[in-house]
Amino acid sequence: MRTGALVCLAIVVMTVVACSDGDTPTCPDGTDKWVRHELFMGRNSQSVEVVDDAAWVSFLEDTVTPRFPDGLAQKERSKLLVVLAPPGDGSATGINEISDEYKRRFNQEAVLQVVTDACVSF
Repeated sequence: MRTGALVCLAIVVMTVVACSDGDTPTCPDGTDKWVRHELFMGRNSQSVEVVDDAAWVSFLEDTVTPRFPDGLAQKERSKLLVVLAPPGDGSATGINEISDEYKRRFNQEAVLQVVTDACVSF
């Protein structure tokens, strides 16, 4: 892995880069402009897990699903790989190689890849 990249595991493969100078991001060829919402929701409070799997399922059923009754996405167990990298560092090549290897190794038809501009702070 490249030094300085931040990786988080949770649902699908994607790459995020730093903010663009324009007001409206430009989408790469072959993509459509969508709104990306990512919610990283911690499960601990003061080092104790307070949101167990049952509590999470209940939250999805009574809070999330009513707001998106048509569904959130295709339903299957998934993982999310988020890679934050500086613009122009060639990370797109690595992401495509990772996606291709995942499809080959696990006989998958596709890997969803979302590329958006992002402004981050720590």
